[in-house]
Amino acid sequence: MSSLLYFDCFSGIAGDMTAAALLSLTGAEKELRKALKGLPLGGYRLAVERGSSAGVAGTRVHVRVASGKGRARHLPDILSLLRASDLPPETASRAARCFERLGESEATVHGTTPDKVHFHEVGAVDAIVDVVSGCFLFELLGAPRAFCSALPGGSGEARSAHGRIPVPGPATLRLLTGARWRLGEGEGEMVTPTGAALLRAFDVSFDRPPEMTVRGVGTGLGHRELPVRPNLLRVVAGDAVAVAPGRDRVLEVEANIDDMSPQRFELLIERALAAGALDVAILPATMKKSRPGWVLRLLVPEERLEIVSSAVFSLSTAIGLRYHACDRLKLDRTVGVVATRFGRIRVKEATLPDGSVRPVPEYDDVKRIVRSGAATFDEVAREVASKWRR
Repeated sequence: MSSLLYFDCFSGIAGDMTAAALLSLTGAEKELRKALKGLPLGGYRLAVERGSSAGVAGTRVHVRVASGKGRARHLPDILSLLRASDLPPETASRAARCFERLGESEATVHGTTPDKVHFHEVGAVDAIVDVVSGCFLFELLGAPRAFCSALPGGSGEARSAHGRIPVPGPATLRLLTGARWRLGEGEGEMVTPTGAALLRAFDVSFDRPPEMTVRGVGTGLGHRELPVRPNLLRVVAGDAVAVAPGRDRVLEVEANIDDMSPQRFELLIERALAAGALDVAILPATMKKSRPGWVLRLLVPEERLEIVSSAVFSLSTAIGLRYHACDRLKLDRTVGVVATRFGRIRVKEATLPDGSVRPVPEYDDVKRIVRSGAATFDEVAREVASKWRR
């Protein structure tokens, strides 16, 4: 059983593609069919077949729904269905979390509450089976640490019960706030709501994954052909490679800037980080003509130098960059999740030289709770510390 999963969303992600990729990786069709018998949901047939897209072979999953069985549901209906199921408890819990997160995003978009959200496409039989299948297979793999590539945003519009909507869909985009996107890339809808919700339910990280020894690859095929790329999702399973503790090498990239409006730095920093920069700093300095200016300093993985440099040149007045390699010493870090009375909060766990662990709550999660008025920063910190120690 591998300790790491990497979701390579070259052509985006959907619920059926996720189930297909994990099924391709595990080969656990018999176990999946047995588990689905515990779902109190009828009127469908699960079809699993081998196929190809643009010459690349993979697994395709299709939930064939009987006529008249495709009704939409509210979030409480789906949660009740999962609670009444005989699914493995971990599977039912993760599937419920998937729909809850989707419900929260939909509620925010539509200005209502999660309980009143009316799931149309997502509440249909096929979507429920896709989500449950994905969660079951993820648990079968041992719920490993999961990482995800940048996501293609797609283009144009998608059909929905509310009419035609832009892609990525509003709820999808909100659900994956904090993810790395390549907006405008791809044809049509590349990331579906169920695909996005599964990524969140798997607690994927959009940071660069650690080096790994690959143990297996699963390929899940979508149901439409794309004009310039295969329509598939790859899931790579592996184990972290043992490296010299706390050491790696990055590039330190700099530019002197004295002729740019400070307002433009916000977008520059945003795009540089999206392009793969590990850190960005703006340092005040005095330039050669005694002008006040800035030193733009970025930490960049060697393989991302060209992409990050392109972003800097496109969004700043810099006409040249200097860079050199830097060796780094850093603490080993992992990301855990603790359940608190305010909801699930990610925690960065840094291992100190003496072997002790220093937990730090993820700022974005804490900020979301503080903005809601549920607690202060100090109250959230105390709650996380208490739950983490247990």
